Amino acid sequence: MTLANKITILRILLVPVFVIFMTYGYYRSIVVFQYAALGIFIFCILTDAIDGFIARTFNQQTALGMFLDPLADKLLLVSAFVAVGLIVTDKLPLWVIMLVIGREFIISIGWLIIYLFGAKDSSLSPSIFGKMTTFFQMITILLCLIDLPYQYLRWIIFLTVAITIISTIDYVFRGSKKLKSC
Repeated sequence: MTLANKITILRILLVPVFVIFMTYGYYRSIVVFQYAALGIFIFCILTDAIDGFIARTFNQQTALGMFLDPLADKLLLVSAFVAVGLIVTDKLPLWVIMLVIGREFIISIGWLIIYLFGAKDSSLSPSIFGKMTTFFQMITILLCLIDLPYQYLRWIIFLTVAITIISTIDYVFRGSKKLKSC
């Protein structure tokens, strides 16, 4: 197993730890747990960039890594949006959380359909819109965790919503083209 894959697996394993610290820290108003959740989230963001860098630089790109890396991102971001939405309720409107979850659901179901209908290549490489969506979603959660006032946060939420919608449409369009080739 490559170093990049080990880092990605560590990110996946840290998702429930993040949720536990987040939930316990905010429900019990224990600042040290809130900071721990923030630290874990920042660590996951950094290791997302690091494992990609290692995989590309040291030729460690594997089929397992191409599956695990987006899975780690999905698990972290969906968990973070749900946790922030349920715990820090004044930061993210419910419809934004549903949009993020809906996008991940659409992309996952689309990939499954393409895979089941036997596309020769069932992978969809990440587009620039997908990478931008991940970036803006991570920044949105980060700003919620550092308790940025909503009047400033709303602009990043607007950008996050816009790019999330654009990337969803892009993935649906690209997936449809791939499905037509089956």
